[in-house]
This record gives sequence, structure tokens and C-alpha cells, in this order.
Amino acid sequence: MAEETPKFDPKLEEGIAYFEKMLQVMPEDRTTLEFLCVAYGQIGEPVKQRKALISLAGVLLKEKDLESADRIAERLVQYREPDAQAAVLRIRAAHGLGMGLGPASGQAGTSAAAGEAAHPTSSPQTATLHIAIKAEKDLVQALVARKTLDESTADDILRHLAELENMPGCFLVSALAMLEKENTSIGEMAAAAVAEDAGAPPIPLEAFEITPELAQILPESLVRVRGILPFARLGGTLLVATLNPADSSLRHQVEASAGSPCRFYLAHPRTMEETLDRLFAEAPVNPEEGEEGS
Repeated sequence: MAEETPKFDPKLEEGIAYFEKMLQVMPEDRTTLEFLCVAYGQIGEPVKQRKALISLAGVLLKEKDLESADRIAERLVQYREPDAQAAVLRIRAAHGLGMGLGPASGQAGTSAAAGEAAHPTSSPQTATLHIAIKAEKDLVQALVARKTLDESTADDILRHLAELENMPGCFLVSALAMLEKENTSIGEMAAAAVAEDAGAPPIPLEAFEITPELAQILPESLVRVRGILPFARLGGTLLVATLNPADSSLRHQVEASAGSPCRFYLAHPRTMEETLDRLFAEAPVNPEEGEEGS
């Protein structure tokens, strides 16, 4: 009787395939390597896991994060291969060279949540809407300055954004989503420009199982209006998909809300909208996040 081939979650395999491609472009991306180190272990690929651990160890040494490197060394000592043992020796030697520890893991989330005081008399949902519209207008202007968008296209998107100012309800505010609907090719060029400038690689959200528990890490109005969604957690780092990774104040706000360092990726607008629709189908905004006087 033939031995049955073990089956793994196809979404995990899709995620691995995606991050392997990402590693070809960004061979020293720490979060990508951390994901693959965990994922290879889950699918029973010890050789690939060993190589990923060694690569990750090299990145951590460059970052002078000896605390994290030591944890990798604890895993590498289980391997007898010379390359694994050499990596362990490099980590131990780094202590003798007096390399300092990297930033404390909690420091990335210490920035104050930007924009919270912009509309002190508004409800959180209304304040989030105003902040979102301004941020998306800034993104459009940056794309014009980069010559990715022409003035006519930009004016159309800016007009659409302005029309959202007094609209009731909780809805997604995204210049990239508007561009994608207006003209797919222009939307794709704009998304590629944003990903490159912000250092936020594209992420296929459909390859991950997004649970309500992950979505609830951040305030509901922030998720639904800004299109910012945690999709996985690797150790102490939260992986977050967003439609505006160029907004540094949003990134600080997300890290402050999550209470942990975050790694940001660019989501496809259509996939983000479909995911949000699924997560919040027929779910009203929390009362404390609704309009005042409702």
C-alpha cells in the first residue's frame, strides 16, 4: 500500500510560494525570512528551514540584534551540518566583539497615535474619516509629483475624495481603490510606485486566512475606513496589509494600537475590499465608534 502524501493547508503553501519569490527580490528581508523559518517547519522541510535560519541569523547580526540572533542559534545547534554550526559560531563570536543589542521590541510602538487630536469634538469614526481623506489626498499629490499620475486623473480622484467629507456611514477611503476602479492599468502603476517608495511589498491577502480575531487587534473604524488589516503574526511582529503604506502617521498609529512592532505590506484594493466585506458583513460599527447623537 502506497504511503499517503501528507497534505498541508493550500493557503500556507501559497504563502510560502509568495514569500519565496519575495526573497529573490529582497534576500535580506527579516520578516520574510522569519515567515519562511516558521512555515518550512510546519510543512516538514528541514533543509529549507535550516538555510532560512542561517540567512536570518546573518540579517540579525547585521542589525546587531544579538538577543534575536541568540534565539536562532538555539535552533541551529540542533543541526549537524557545517553551515549551521558556522552560523552558531558567528553569533557567539559577535558577543565577544561587543556588538550591542538592537532596539527593544516595544520601541517601534511607542509613537503617539497620530491624528487623534485633529478633531477633538468628533467621534472616532468621523475623525478617522477626515484624517483618511487628507492622507489619501496627500498620496495623490505625491503620485503627481512622481509623475505617475497626470493632473487630470489626479483632479478626478481628489474631487471624489472631497465628496466623501459629509457622507454618512463607515466606508473605505482609498485613492488606490478609486484609481483601480477608474483605470486598472493606471491603478496598477500607482500601486507599484507606492509599494516601491514605501518599501512595502505587495501581499496576496487571498493566500492568508484572515480571522475576525486578527481584524479586532485594531479599532474597527480604523480597519474599515483606512483599509488596514493584520493578516498574520510572526513572533512579536504583526504583519499588516494596507492601502496606503506611505502614510507614516498611520503606521505609527497602528503600532501604538497593536502594542507591537509591525511589518507593512501593500494589499490589492479589490482583495482588501472583498476581505473587509466578508469580515464585516452585516456587522454595524461599534456604538462607541459611531456618530455622536445617533
